[in-house]
Amino acid sequence: MTEAIDRSLGLPPSPTREYLRWSWRLSTTDLARDTRMIEREEGVAGFGQGIWRKEEGGPLDLVVFVHPEHRAKGIATSLLSWGESLAWERGSEGVRAEVPEGDVAGHVLLRSRGYRLVRSAFTMTKTLGDDGDVGPAPDGVTIRRYVDTDERALYDVHEASFADHWGFRPSTFEAFTEDLRAGGFDPSLVFMAEADGGVVGHIVSFLDENEGFVAMLGVIQPWRGRAIAKALLRRAFAEFSTRDRTQVKLQVDAQNPNGAVALYEGVGMSVERRLDMFELGTPESAA
Repeated sequence: MTEAIDRSLGLPPSPTREYLRWSWRLSTTDLARDTRMIEREEGVAGFGQGIWRKEEGGPLDLVVFVHPEHRAKGIATSLLSWGESLAWERGSEGVRAEVPEGDVAGHVLLRSRGYRLVRSAFTMTKTLGDDGDVGPAPDGVTIRRYVDTDERALYDVHEASFADHWGFRPSTFEAFTEDLRAGGFDPSLVFMAEADGGVVGHIVSFLDENEGFVAMLGVIQPWRGRAIAKALLRRAFAEFSTRDRTQVKLQVDAQNPNGAVALYEGVGMSVERRLDMFELGTPESAA
């Protein structure tokens, strides 16, 4: 169904299946409570899911898909109503829903229900070729592989790196670790940047059937602007190439104030799609 939606919008397949599988493995997900499927004789016509952690707060992430052959039948409206009720029942701070830029009907429907566009994100991609030469690390910086004793350091550098990012909400060490494990954590796809005796940057990647995906990339504030993120990306690209992957993707805040989009363009990545984020009942949507 999700691939049919992408085709109808003229978009390449998104990593939707991997994202949903990740969410289903979380201890905070109750499939009976948090998912809804609408079926017709032809098969699945619509799907909805709410994702939310009480300890982190914020809006409930509401995922809604409607098969192209079943649009304009009230299915999306029904799933949105269900998801909004779920958000209020669980006590979340409103609802957040994402819509691809080409889904005009989806944009119109959300606006008609009072949702407001608050942010956009890009999915960026790169075709891998001769990416074996990672080049030297920046002066004074060592790029190394993750080891088992890095678990707490990885959490600390991630929280510090993203503390000034839009939508960031502090996570517990236990929740952060669960997120990694639910995604199919592979320590050999994690690299750490060290300088002055401490960890100053990190990159966490995953593999799916056809490509590599960069899930986390961060450098703490005092060490930004020194090409550390670029060095981490090159190490990840080289690792993907050794695993017979020819494509790499990641998602980035389109309005990132730290130059992330330009960074990714600088290593040969380009925008594949834009996702527009709408919120209902949150302080940001009210503003």
